[in-house]
Amino acid sequence: MYVIIHVTFEKFKIEDWYCRRNYVPVSCTSSNIAKRIATSKFRIKSCAISYRSFTKVHNIHQVQLKTQVKVLHYFEKQRCSFHTTQRRDIPPFLALVVRPLIRIAALLFGRKFKKWYASKSPEEKEEFLKWLRAKRKYIFSGLGLYFVCLFLYYATHLEYDNLTGRFQFILLNEQQKEKLSKLTFDTHLQEFQSILLPKTHPIYSKLLRITAKLINANRDLPNFKNKKWTLTVIDSPLKNAYVLPGGNIFVFLGTLQMVENEDQLAVVLAHEMAHAVLNHSYEQVSRGIIIELLLALPIAAIWAIFPDLLAGFLLLLGQSIVDVFHTLPYSRALETEADTVGLLIAAKACVDVREAVVFWGTMRTLTDLKVEPNQIPWLSTHPDHGDREKRIDRILEEVLSFRSKAGCPALSGVDPRKLFYRRSLEEHAARLKQRGIIHT
Repeated sequence: MYVIIHVTFEKFKIEDWYCRRNYVPVSCTSSNIAKRIATSKFRIKSCAISYRSFTKVHNIHQVQLKTQVKVLHYFEKQRCSFHTTQRRDIPPFLALVVRPLIRIAALLFGRKFKKWYASKSPEEKEEFLKWLRAKRKYIFSGLGLYFVCLFLYYATHLEYDNLTGRFQFILLNEQQKEKLSKLTFDTHLQEFQSILLPKTHPIYSKLLRITAKLINANRDLPNFKNKKWTLTVIDSPLKNAYVLPGGNIFVFLGTLQMVENEDQLAVVLAHEMAHAVLNHSYEQVSRGIIIELLLALPIAAIWAIFPDLLAGFLLLLGQSIVDVFHTLPYSRALETEADTVGLLIAAKACVDVREAVVFWGTMRTLTDLKVEPNQIPWLSTHPDHGDREKRIDRILEEVLSFRSKAGCPALSGVDPRKLFYRRSLEEHAARLKQRGIIHT
């Protein structure tokens, strides 16, 4: 049996609850409701809506008592007051290749038009320009329609995220996300197949214990339970860890050298898991496609009007402007978002989140010691280490309060932040040499 409940919250905020047998109710947007209905095994035309209550609710039992609801026992027989069509989503494989295809198509069209126009006689060129002037209303109308369609497509694919309180533009539905996740997971496994750490290795067991602790403590969070969490450890000195969108955790052995204890390691893993829980990969793919569609016409126009060498230079300049003013700030914003949610994930698992400040303080110290390159913040995909250190320290009291409310035991009275900040730069350098991070 399926239940669709439309709930009105305080301040006229509308949210939809959707549940089924043995399924935890989740809050989602109207577009998600329509998507879930359209992709269910039942043939559904519509469902009932109630906006008459202004009582704030927290769970399904309160909803049934305090709001006007209608339980739809037999969807295939239900007559409803409205209907919806299945939303149009992009195929998973196409999502990976569509961006370069759009750019290449725009380039080829522009150059083809330029060659065609150059082959015309002066009289034919004048005749063509007269035709353009005569049809300019239709041309501008077509361009306007193109951008309106893009906007409508964007607006109908926005999904509300309860953890961040913002809307995300995501092109893929749940089935397509799963296919794309499997495709990327298989690709990564194949790439590292020869250097996988065996599951019987003590380090694998240690990482498995930490990740299981994080997962089990956060299964009630939105988007957490539907991930198929796996752990893969790569026998490589590379200092990196990431989580694929489906929940596949990859940790390189070099990462363990960068952390002093399990709490710091848990904070790093929680940050990467937050990216997956917040669907950042799907969002980045989706936004990249819509940006390419917006830029397709300008790219075609540049290649059609200017000589090839100048057109290439203008495209590089334009791409740099887009990167500096959109792509890189957006990437840094996602990292900051993952920092915040990752801290909450770690806190809920009773990790000593104070170690997050120490970790980023260490990364900042490596920059101060010239071990790590000092990147220009506004030209980087990640926030500056020192900025992350300060920001996490500012929100830590709130995170510690959240940890306490989660029923975690009290932390040690020895604050690792105080110990870290008492050391001089020379003492930090000596400790980093002992850990093998600095080799000079």
